[in-house]
Amino acid sequence: MNPAKLFPFIAALSDRGRAELGALPATHVAAHEQLLRRGDTAAGAYLILQGALRVYYVTDDGREATLYRVEAGETCVLAMSSALRAHPYPAWVQAAGVGATFTRVLNPAFQRLMDAEPAFRDFVLSSMTERIFELMATLERLATSTMIQRVSAYLVRHADAAGEVAATQIGIASELGTAREVIFRALRTLAARGLITTARGRVRIVDARALADVARA
Repeated sequence: MNPAKLFPFIAALSDRGRAELGALPATHVAAHEQLLRRGDTAAGAYLILQGALRVYYVTDDGREATLYRVEAGETCVLAMSSALRAHPYPAWVQAAGVGATFTRVLNPAFQRLMDAEPAFRDFVLSSMTERIFELMATLERLATSTMIQRVSAYLVRHADAAGEVAATQIGIASELGTAREVIFRALRTLAARGLITTARGRVRIVDARALADVARA
């Protein structure tokens, strides 16, 4: 696990900047462990070294919906925004199903790097820009896609090399911000079309091309 390979901006830092980041400890959290709740103080930036974090919100009726995932080589832009302006964190964060390992750049170091290291500042701004466009695309999909399309896209996106998705109906519902019963009906429809088969905690894609066509329809 070489942070410099995951975060190329490190090579462009000054000696002091590289030493400062290199001295930060790595923290590992188990699968689904809660890191932040809405209203918490983020207190810095998270550089993900392994695994992933899930950033989500909770609706008024208690349902969860994923905003985005932060994978290895990425950072949570909401945490950076909170660090920049000392605002409370506006969502919830937990480790994904594989857990996560990250380095946290606390506010004093974060502010110094922003001020003194152009490469770090460029990384922060480009990360924010990319995530904004991703969130806009997500909002567009929410406004225009049917649940069948959204479930199909989820399965295509999360399938492993064998075409299988390890997920429960409740887990998919939490990702997409809906009820388990809605996911059950969508999966049943896709299975009836011969595109997938389902088992306990697992979905197998039978016709990947046709499922991708449904997701893009």
